[in-house]
Amino acid sequence: MSAAISKITDILGEFSERCGHIISWMVLLLVFLTLLVAIPRYLLSNEWFLSLNLFSLDWDAIRTVYSRNVNAMNDSIQYVHAIIFMVGVSYAMQSGDHVRIDILYRNMKPRTRAWVNILGMILLYYPTFLFIFFMSWTYVFNSWAIMEASSRPGGLPFLYVLKTLLLIMPVLMILQGTALLLDNIQKLRSRETA
Repeated sequence: MSAAISKITDILGEFSERCGHIISWMVLLLVFLTLLVAIPRYLLSNEWFLSLNLFSLDWDAIRTVYSRNVNAMNDSIQYVHAIIFMVGVSYAMQSGDHVRIDILYRNMKPRTRAWVNILGMILLYYPTFLFIFFMSWTYVFNSWAIMEASSRPGGLPFLYVLKTLLLIMPVLMILQGTALLLDNIQKLRSRETA
């Protein structure tokens, strides 16, 4: 039985680990997109820079193209940021980078910690993420039904895909929580058999 629990824990942990590695590359994408929006915004509004007339470019045409596409670029930054947070949160939970109030927890014995983790998962963790999932279901479904797009002119048309993260995040968190729950059960069992 303990071998099966270890195998399930390893599979779920590996899944969170892979999600975390994919998301880490999206942080680089977020930085690139932010620079793509910020630098032209600064340069195209700087009269001194425009007066240099570098490369003999038509800066008014460039400014027009930029202003026409800036909402889509801002939306893409928002989408990537949401993906990083909503998918990366399960990796943060797995690697222990989440917020924890350690005032009492750090002084507990390992067995007591395992019990606190198990009870916390059952009484708080699972109900919270199940609540988020079920409360978001209709909201996301309605967004898909109308193929909701950005309300900003020229924004990205895939807002319904972004809202789907409200369903993906709790599922990932429940999977990671299950790995942690099984790991804590395994710790209790191993101490009992020892």
